[in-house]
Amino acid sequence: GYRTWPRNLTKPWTFRGSNDPRDIFARITSGIAGTQMPSFDDPDSEGRLSIEQRWHLANYVNSLEKTEKVVRPENTVIRALRLPGAVPTEPDDPLWQQALPSTFMLVPQLIAGERFFTPANDTITIRAMYSEEEIGFHLEWDDRTRSIPGEEAAEKIADPGISEDRVAIQLPVALTAGAEKPYFLHGDSRHPVNLWFWRSGSAERPAGVSLVTARGIADRDTRDAAEAGLTGKGSYQDGSWQVVLRRPLMTADLSQDLEFHEGTFIPVAFSVWDGSNSESDSAHTLTTWYWLLLKPPPGNAPWLFAGLAFVLMLLGEVWWARTAQRRQRS
Repeated sequence: GYRTWPRNLTKPWTFRGSNDPRDIFARITSGIAGTQMPSFDDPDSEGRLSIEQRWHLANYVNSLEKTEKVVRPENTVIRALRLPGAVPTEPDDPLWQQALPSTFMLVPQLIAGERFFTPANDTITIRAMYSEEEIGFHLEWDDRTRSIPGEEAAEKIADPGISEDRVAIQLPVALTAGAEKPYFLHGDSRHPVNLWFWRSGSAERPAGVSLVTARGIADRDTRDAAEAGLTGKGSYQDGSWQVVLRRPLMTADLSQDLEFHEGTFIPVAFSVWDGSNSESDSAHTLTTWYWLLLKPPPGNAPWLFAGLAFVLMLLGEVWWARTAQRRQRS
């Protein structure tokens, strides 16, 4: 038969029922008919739990929700944090936690090429930071498997035709006037895009990055990532991938690569491949366009406005006091 994966308990909005402890308690007690989940109130089962144990388990499951993974429809802008020093190179560097997370829905690619109807990944969480010379993206998504083709342990639990896990960032080659964006599936002939890829590697080749310029899904040029300054590193732990992709803010060739400037809204989109779910080439999940903003550090303007407001308030109080004294004298 077909394999059934357990629910991701950190994402309770994917439950068929609610995340209320009472509903979780009911499902633990009765089980789910037609699935591998048994009743934990079955008197003939060695795994039977007492009422108290079932309530403890229900409350524990309820507590596993990760709020940073909640998709908030109003959040359409990734605000990159300005750093005084270098952008972190390690995915697990605690400095990344200082950047605001933005979580977006992933949907199956159903437009061109091999259409995809059975996605395994549903969201991706993005953080961004930049320094005086470089920008970095931290991408995190849940993946039940670490897909390494040629690795025996990975191939045992994968669907037939295992591929590498991959993630991609899509950016326009150049910004256009107004809010016009390239076609979101690899751009078009008038508005090409850059695709920054990271792959998990295989038994024959290590993990790494690649760079593609696309003018549509069928018109793509693979370029030298090192020449463009693109670097990346990934880490898999506890059912999640964390990947860092970095590139210099400036470029030597504006006809090929985008430059990043503070205060500018830049379109950005993402794609994810789960290699153990038979995802490769055009079979994958993706987001629509969102926005990236390199937020300038706060300057002295807020302090100047606050100081000016204080002075004006003080002058107003002095004027009011003198006016009151004159009225008393008269």
